[in-house]
Amino acid sequence: HFNRYLSRRRRIEIAHYLNLSERTI
Repeated sequence: HFNRYLSRRRRIEIAHYLNLSERTI
């Protein structure tokens, strides 16, 4: 589980990374 207090930047980065991963798959 991710930390509750994740910075918006981290959230955006993670979201972007997940998006890229989805595209790669």
